[in-house]
Amino acid sequence: MPKLIDGSKFTTIGVTPGTGATTLYTVPANHAAVVRHLSISNNNAAAKKITAQFYDSSAAVYYFLAQDLSVAANGFVNIVDGNSISLNANDKIILTAETAGTISALISVEEYYDPNR
Repeated sequence: MPKLIDGSKFTTIGVTPGTGATTLYTVPANHAAVVRHLSISNNNAAAKKITAQFYDSSAAVYYFLAQDLSVAANGFVNIVDGNSISLNANDKIILTAETAGTISALISVEEYYDPNR
């Protein structure tokens, strides 16, 4: 269990994924993290697709958060907003865009130091 008495750190990261798997966020060693927000925006005049995955490092398994999700032209979607995803050390959030340079992603996480991870 994370050591809540030691506090937490909030981190926000942005990335423009390519057509190959692009790591948006990796939980640092000896930490647990809670994804508080994950949004995707399309900066193109045409609808574009995005795939978002969660990688569970303890099981070495990928899970889809969204697969081939269509984002409207110049629009955005919230994948995590108002709920959360709990992650452990070395877990990842990975994105793959239909077209490189057209999708931007923003993730906000709260990290907790956890010496047992």
